[in-house]
Formats: sequence, C-alpha cells, structure tokens
Amino acid sequence: MHSRRSFLRGPLAVTTIAVLGPAALTACSTQAPPSAKSGGGGSLRYGAAAEPDSWDPHAASTAVTGRLLRPVLESLVSVAADGTVRPWLADSWKVTPDGLTYTFTLRTGVTFSDGTAFDAAAVKANFDHIVAPKTASKRAAGLLGPYKESEVIDTHTVAVHLKTPHSSFLQAAGSTFLGLHSPTALRDHSADLASGGKYIVGTGPFTFTSVTPGQQADFQHRADYAWAPSTSTRKGKARVKKITVLLLKEDAARVGALTSGQIDVAEQIPANRLAGLRGQDGLELTRRAIPGAPYTYYFNTARAPFDDLRARQAVRHAIDFAGIVKGIFQGEYQRAWAPLAPTTPGYDSSLAKTWTYSAARAGQLLDDLGYTGRDEAGYRVKDGKRFTVEQPYVKTFVSAQNHTFDVGVQDALKQVGIELKLVPLDSATSMQRTSKGDYDIFAFGWQGSDPSMLRNLYSSEQQFADGGANGSRVRDKRLDTWLDQAKATTGVEQRLELYRKVQRRIVEQAYSVPAYIATMDVAHRDRVSGLRLDVDTNPDFYDIGVA
Repeated sequence: MHSRRSFLRGPLAVTTIAVLGPAALTACSTQAPPSAKSGGGGSLRYGAAAEPDSWDPHAASTAVTGRLLRPVLESLVSVAADGTVRPWLADSWKVTPDGLTYTFTLRTGVTFSDGTAFDAAAVKANFDHIVAPKTASKRAAGLLGPYKESEVIDTHTVAVHLKTPHSSFLQAAGSTFLGLHSPTALRDHSADLASGGKYIVGTGPFTFTSVTPGQQADFQHRADYAWAPSTSTRKGKARVKKITVLLLKEDAARVGALTSGQIDVAEQIPANRLAGLRGQDGLELTRRAIPGAPYTYYFNTARAPFDDLRARQAVRHAIDFAGIVKGIFQGEYQRAWAPLAPTTPGYDSSLAKTWTYSAARAGQLLDDLGYTGRDEAGYRVKDGKRFTVEQPYVKTFVSAQNHTFDVGVQDALKQVGIELKLVPLDSATSMQRTSKGDYDIFAFGWQGSDPSMLRNLYSSEQQFADGGANGSRVRDKRLDTWLDQAKATTGVEQRLELYRKVQRRIVEQAYSVPAYIATMDVAHRDRVSGLRLDVDTNPDFYDIGVA
C-alpha cells in the first residue's frame, strides 16, 4: 500500500484542515497550551489515529480514507443514522423491478471546486474509474458490485446499469468510497490521485491546499458551498474557519495532546484511557458502536495446517477471548461471537456461546492431527516438525491495542503448544504476501453498515489477488450461493436471513474467529459543539462548531 501524499491549493481560501505528525506536535509541546480564545473563532484542532493507505477512495482499503476525505468528496445519496437512504447530490432515484437499473435525477447548480459542473457525465466518469483495471480498487469496486455501465440520459439524469441485481448498491452509493472526483481531474491526472495533491477535487464544503507526508495536510472551505445532504440539520458553508488534524498514531500522544489543550478533539480513544477522561472537567465523550466485521482472525484455508477443520477448531478452543478482552479493554469492549458486529443489520445473535474456551479440547484436536510430541520449548511437534504458523501485519497500520491483543493470542496458543509468529512487514511486502496467500493467519476489522461486506470477506470471487478481502481464502460453494442470492434479493428480511445463514456457516466451519467488538470513542473539549458520528462512525466535519 503506497502512501505518497500531497494536497491541492484550492482557489477558495477561507478554512483550513491540516494533518500534523508527531514532529509537529513535539514542537508545539514546548509552548504553553493554546487558550480558548486563541483557539476560538471557528478554529478546531483534531487528533487523528491514522492516515490513508491511498488518498483516492476508489483505490483505498483503509477506513480512515473515508473519514478524512468525506469533507471533500460527496456522494449521490446520504445514509442516515437509522440506515435509511436520503437525497444528496441526487434529488431522487428510481429502480427497475428487476433491480438492474438505478436512475438518478441529479441536483442542479452543484460544482466541483475546480469549476467543473457536476452532472451525469461526472457520475459516469467516476464509476468507470472505479472498475478500471488501473485503479486496482480494493474497497470501492466491491461496493459498486456487478457494475455494467452508466448511461447519460441527459445533463442531470444518469442510469446506472448492473449486470446482476445488487441489493446493497443504493446504500453503498452513500459511502465516501463511491465519492465523486472532478471528471477533469479523472481525465487528466488519474495517475496522481493515490498520492493526493491538487488533483483531489470534489464538490464538498472543503478543498485541499497542501500536505506534508506524515505531518500536515491543509484543506480550505468553500465560501460558495450550498448543497448539504438532507441528513444535515443546516445549510450553507462549514461552521469552522480552520481545522488542524494532528496525525497521532500513538494513543498516549493523542490523549496527551487533548488533555494538555493542544487539540480539541481526539478520535479512537483507547479503552484503557476512557475511565480517566470521563472524570475530567471540560471534556466530553461521544461514543458509537462500530458496525461491520469485528477484529477477526482469518485462517488461510487454502494451505496446511488450516485446510483442516480440526486445526482451525484447535486454535479457536485454545484462546480465552473473554479473558483477553476483559484484561486489555477493562470492560469497555465486548468479546465477539459472529462474523458481524451486533450493530450491523443481519447480525446473528444465536451464535453467542456456540463454542467454548477449552485447552483440553484444543489438545485433543492437536493429538488427532498427529501433533503428539513436544520439543524442548514446549511446542507441539509431528514427525519432528513444530506446529508453527505465521501472522504478518503491517507495521505502519496496526494499532497498539490490536497488537497487544495479538500478543495475548500468541501467549494463549503457546500454552497449548502452538507457535504463532507475529511478522512485521511494510505495506508493499504485506500486499505481495497476502495476494499470493503466503500467510497462515491474517487479522483485521472491516468497518461498514451493510451486511453485504460478507461477500467481500468470504466470496470465492473476492480473493486478495482479485481486489477483495477474503482473508480466509475460502472457496465454499454453499457460501457463494447464499451470498449471490442475498445480492439479488430485494426483500429486506429475506436478504438478512441469507446473511445469517452465511454467518452460521462461517462459524460452523471455523473459517475465521471473531475476537472483540470495538466502539468509536471520540473525546472533545466542551467548547466544541455539533460533533456527531455518522452511520459509519465517522465525524461530520461540516456540522462541527467551536465556541
């Protein structure tokens, strides 16, 4: 995953969003914390926990891309907190009875920040860009689904044709990952989008001005912005005059910057710091459970040892997830039982407590596999070969709490004689290894508010090499049939029941093991108003105000 970054200097310079790295924060820390007055007047400092793997959401895989680019790239529709779809850049839409064509009537008077008019041709250019092989889409293509083509009916009417029904398309159209670039930038500078820069141009209330990779990026607000989504409570330009987003991957640095007054908002507060912040005057917490797939361990079922169900079950029985979750997260998070988090539509609650923590049962399964001996280090061996598995992770993207959790799992497996090697890699090497299937376990969470993500995570057609996220490298005809049926089903309950069947099959076959359910915890100083988290738990920068 490449991380070249730069932002454009837009023509309308009023408000700035900046991303500052640890070096910048260190420089700030030698000064007195800013007073409320010096930080007022619509100026906001925001502490972010990560940065994008790509500045082009059409190519990106990380959720932070959608979080940071939402103020710039807008969508056809807006998804409300209750999951209903509302108008945005599209005033209205119609769907044919066969579910193959979505016809959108677009808003008039909307422009991209480079002056290009927003119209039907712009929508077509963006959707064609997502499916173009050169884009190598990691997330957006899955959301767009079985896209066939976009037809420009007239200037403000576009028909999106699908090859097969895709029941989640309308909701997906509200994601930043299907956000709309200026067609001028797509035409002339598509190769530059992933690195950011002046060619990232949208219709949103902010434009980019500059970025220093890993340090600082500046956005500016548009004085002429006048097309907020229908889910917003206000109209017109953004409320704040300046937003500085400090890129603070280290939890301690992010929390410290908040408590010292160097920033006004800090995202992804770690569980072990929540209790302390709750008791501090002048600070408030906003919490929303994160929908999607919880942090999960995916077994590579395409090679030994995890091509054998008994090996997968042995690992699952060997780990005391409840104890690890309680110990690391101090009661703030819950352990997970299903491939989906409880806040995701279609979550199957019947999967709770469907397996047990049992070192004895894990040992029996290892015996059945032939790993009956022990070496000098206490690890299980078969024909003189140790039971060793590798879990690669990307050094620059793994969070501290996830890495701590991985170490806890490593210790638990050691107790039953399984050696888990945690292998730190850079982004490029990780992509190469996962595409080739050169790993035994891969762990990650997947944020999203629609259960159709299960297709991207478990369909035979969604391998890493295909641009999907099938971490278990599953090729299960039964799963594929249900996932195909769910994609084509328009009945809400029938669709959700198919996804429940998918979850039950995944747990039955132990293709993966869900670990814990996280929440998005955002702490802010009490001078901040209007901070809300959307359906995907991303902050709405447009509505934020500062006293």
